[in-house]
This record gives sequence, C-alpha cells and structure tokens, in this order.
Amino acid sequence: MSFLVDTDLLSLLERRRVPPKLAAWVRGNEAEIFLSVVSFAELQFGLDQAPATHRPGLAAWLAETRRKFVPATEELTEPVLVRWKELLADLKRRNRTMTCEDSLIAATALFHGHILATHNKRHFEPAGLQVIDPLA
Repeated sequence: MSFLVDTDLLSLLERRRVPPKLAAWVRGNEAEIFLSVVSFAELQFGLDQAPATHRPGLAAWLAETRRKFVPATEELTEPVLVRWKELLADLKRRNRTMTCEDSLIAATALFHGHILATHNKRHFEPAGLQVIDPLA
C-alpha cells in the first residue's frame, strides 16, 4: 500500500505544531509516502508569495523536504498526463469538475495506484480514487 500526500497535508508538516495525528501517521507510513511534483510547485508558489520574513525558514523546510523525498517524488510524465486527460474526459462526461492542481494530483495517484492522503477529501471525490484523511 502506498500513499500520495496532497499539498494540504504536506503544508501542515511545515508548521511549528504539526497535528499529532498527522505526525503519527507520517511516522507509521514514511516508507510508503510519495509526493507529487505538483505539490512542490504549489509550495514553491506559496513560498514566493510569503512575507520576506518567513521566506528563509520556508525555503529551508522546502529544500529539506525535496531532498528527503527525491526518490519518492512522482513526476508529470507523459503516461501520467495521458491518465490526466482520461480523467478530465470522464469528469466532463459526468458534468463534474476539479481544479487543475487537484486533477493532476488525482491522475498521478490513479496512474501509480496510490491511495490519496488529504484532509480535503471532497475535492477528490469526483476522481473516483481511494482517499484517506489521516486527520480524521
């Protein structure tokens, strides 16, 4: 069993007070955790928009997270993007929508067979993938 961690949970790991349930879940599943390059792009954008006083700490955390998860980072390869297009076509047939970022993360999880870990379960319901909330 493997998990693709959504950006919302990943960003909680940067906080001074990481939710205890999340910290315990990460410790117990660290070897099965994967991250999407989409999440790293979202985090980099957030860092770029952060107040100058927060940037050094955020930059150090993001650099360490990237380093730690290099072997577990899922890229947007051509097959993943084909799966994304299939997901978008399915959503259109069912008159459903997802944000671009969420649909790319969902397609990555679907392609690689990961369970998606997120606190925003309803954002991913239209994709029809297996989702868990470690904070529930």
